[in-house]
Amino acid sequence: MAKIVDRAIWNIGPLFIVIAVILVDLCALAYYLVVFPYTYNWSDASILRRIYIIATLAFTFYMVYCIHFHYYMAIRTPPGGTADSGRTSRPDQTSEEQEASLRQVLLEMEEYDEYPRTCKKCHQPKPERAHHCSVCNSCVLRFDHHCPWIHNCVGHFNHRYFVLFMTYMVVSAAYFAVFSWRPFIISIDFVNTEWPYYFPRPLLAFALILAICMGLALGALCAWHYYLILTAQTTVEFYNNYYEKGLAKSEGEIFVNMYNFGAKENLKRFFNIGDRYRWYTVFYPIPIPPRGAGRVFEKCEEFYQLSHSRQRNQIRANQEVQDLDDMKDI
Repeated sequence: MAKIVDRAIWNIGPLFIVIAVILVDLCALAYYLVVFPYTYNWSDASILRRIYIIATLAFTFYMVYCIHFHYYMAIRTPPGGTADSGRTSRPDQTSEEQEASLRQVLLEMEEYDEYPRTCKKCHQPKPERAHHCSVCNSCVLRFDHHCPWIHNCVGHFNHRYFVLFMTYMVVSAAYFAVFSWRPFIISIDFVNTEWPYYFPRPLLAFALILAICMGLALGALCAWHYYLILTAQTTVEFYNNYYEKGLAKSEGEIFVNMYNFGAKENLKRFFNIGDRYRWYTVFYPIPIPPRGAGRVFEKCEEFYQLSHSRQRNQIRANQEVQDLDDMKDI
């Protein structure tokens, strides 16, 4: 039964993408054909007002482009598989990145020598934080979840695009809702038949309701993902860590998330902010890779302060949970 559901989710993925694009573009059309001309009158505006109108138009174009760019990148960017290679170095790397790449290789060699892993489904070497997606039928690096709306897994190499897509969607939905409520009131006033816009009244009303619903739904999901980013977890790891935290508490010990470097550093690591990509590059709609190859991850100082037996037990526990997840529908 699970395999039938997984196959259905995979087959319906392209339809979900088409629906998502249509709904987003419907709201964009409603804004430019109704809300914008209703809110801003170019002919009677002063010079400063016209500059403000142009700036507003540029801002909305930027938001619409960022939504489409990050959605496209989330769909088209492979999340990262265990068979991927050649992602650990580039000719144009900075000294910081070269040092990080070398550290990644050494960590991977150490990790595999001490804790060799093999996926129980695809029978390939399995890096840490990787999980087997039953929908895609492959192991995904730093797997978070499979999203039918992008017809792809959310993993190491496209998680950043997925989060930014949601961020721009939530901000845009709130912006649209704030500025479209007056035209919305007019659109539902069928007593007054005057409607000087090409965009149909019912579609404008639908667009506002849709924007509110999408903003609330994606807002909750977006807030959840930012919480996971700030605490250095994926969705899968959150539930595993919640269990391990309760188990450690019952034994009088303190649970340590080995990947947690603090909220600020976690945010920088997720968005790959450093010498090469400064903080403002987060606002650039350009392809930016994540930090590292996604096959092995540095551990925080608190983790190395634990006894060697606790370190080993925690790593083994994570591996056992990965194996249980992968064995679910075999």
